[in-house]
Amino acid sequence: MNDKHELSVCSIPATIFIIPHYQRGYRWTDKEVIALLDDLLAFEYNSASQEPYCLQPLVFQKITDGEVNVVDGQQRLTTLAIILHELGIKHTWDIKYTTEGNMLLSQLLEAPGNSINDYFRGQARDAVRNWLKPDGSRKEALCKLLNGNGGKRVIFLLYEIAASEDGHAVFQRLNAGKTPLTSSELIRALYMEAGNGLSDGEKTDIAKEWDLIEAEMGNDEFWAIWKNEDFRDVPTRMDFLFSIVADVDSSKARHDGLFVYRKMETIAKVEGLQAKWEETLRCWWWMQACFADDEAYHLLGWLAQFSYRGTRGFWDIWQNAGCRMDAFKKELRKLVAERIGDRDLNSFRYDPTATDDLRGFFVLLNTLEAQRRHIRFRFDLYRQCSWDIEHIASQTDNPLTSKKEQDEWLALARLEMAKSDLELLDEKKSFAEKWLFVFKLFEREDEKIADKDVIENLALLDASTNRAYKNAIFPAKRRSILNNGQYVPPLTEAVFAKRYSTKAAQMRYWGRDDAANYRETMKQMFDQFMGGAK
Repeated sequence: MNDKHELSVCSIPATIFIIPHYQRGYRWTDKEVIALLDDLLAFEYNSASQEPYCLQPLVFQKITDGEVNVVDGQQRLTTLAIILHELGIKHTWDIKYTTEGNMLLSQLLEAPGNSINDYFRGQARDAVRNWLKPDGSRKEALCKLLNGNGGKRVIFLLYEIAASEDGHAVFQRLNAGKTPLTSSELIRALYMEAGNGLSDGEKTDIAKEWDLIEAEMGNDEFWAIWKNEDFRDVPTRMDFLFSIVADVDSSKARHDGLFVYRKMETIAKVEGLQAKWEETLRCWWWMQACFADDEAYHLLGWLAQFSYRGTRGFWDIWQNAGCRMDAFKKELRKLVAERIGDRDLNSFRYDPTATDDLRGFFVLLNTLEAQRRHIRFRFDLYRQCSWDIEHIASQTDNPLTSKKEQDEWLALARLEMAKSDLELLDEKKSFAEKWLFVFKLFEREDEKIADKDVIENLALLDASTNRAYKNAIFPAKRRSILNNGQYVPPLTEAVFAKRYSTKAAQMRYWGRDDAANYRETMKQMFDQFMGGAK
């Protein structure tokens, strides 16, 4: 690189800074934006040095007198433009994004779209606005600094590379040793670099399609139905899509961040970039079709949680099924049934040493109940917490021993009691007496379920809710479950709302009639599913 000089931000000439296809998208978070704002403010308030504040090197490649390609530095250049926009500081330069239809940043800030880049730019704008809120002195200080009115300067160190140099190669060299590029970012660069055989029009189409796919990959509800544990913490979920297309062992990708890129690069050299992108689109359209189909959504979501088959295996099944949804779902039903095993309802009961099978069973029933009610089981919310198998009628009638637990139990019970009953409760001296009084109000001896571990006395419930109310009476459990703001699976919600009971007007306890009707509902759904999976 040559022709190094300083460029003050208050005197950037009228220029269009072009962000080439090979650049990664804008990805600064509020953390980086606020850190920069804090640095600038500290420099304005505290620095006695005559040295300027250097943003970072800006590497460019001149195209015409008014246009330059930004080879490196676009993250901070974009952030600076956003800060100036929010401060209301006018400037004559702008940024053009080749992957976003050659739109200018000034246009994108006025009319944001729905791309992943728009999302991060919007987050940056919000961060600037929130940072400026406490008082007007921050805005005044930054305006003074960035307008160059106080004698202090904020600069870029500007480097120009020759027009004959390969900008993409320089970009990769400059970013070696920085935050490493992900597999998908390098794959994108592979599709956008000069001389790769793709026309400018093909590159533009791929860039637009890429942004649409990346934005949808950010949908947690979509993301949750795929077997993607090895990609949960990667910087971009696009790596997961390419791992399917390239048939990559996801465990290898977890330990080697560029494994997917190297595999895609090797395949593309043989099959061609355009052909491999078309396969990527076909895979993506298949994933979208599965997400749009309620049954496929529930089957894939269940298999992602309770089977060992990877998403590439489902992609192969789809292709072997002639890319027909009915045939594909038939194969998925078989896989679920095989994982459940040759069992009937009687074989399921509570066992504290083996709750995994019960969780799988109840999640399946919840998906079937969701389909029956034309709603969806929320696998994204299911993934966010631990889940217990809850006893609907308390597992034990033994009084609680700690004073804290006793007080909490009584507090929940009191919420369900009439004033006259509360007065009688308060006359009782010991906790044992109060416990017995409450249970006589909310239990009928002839309706008690003798075996508390049978399937008709169990439901799926998030662990925090389940463990919070201990052995509460049924109406207290009902209140806690249906009104605590946590996600309640549809089958569990129906149980505590007594949707299956013939005597639903009786809400004071969970009795034999309730349990029998619940069991019959589960049996019908389970038998119908297992029968249809053969």
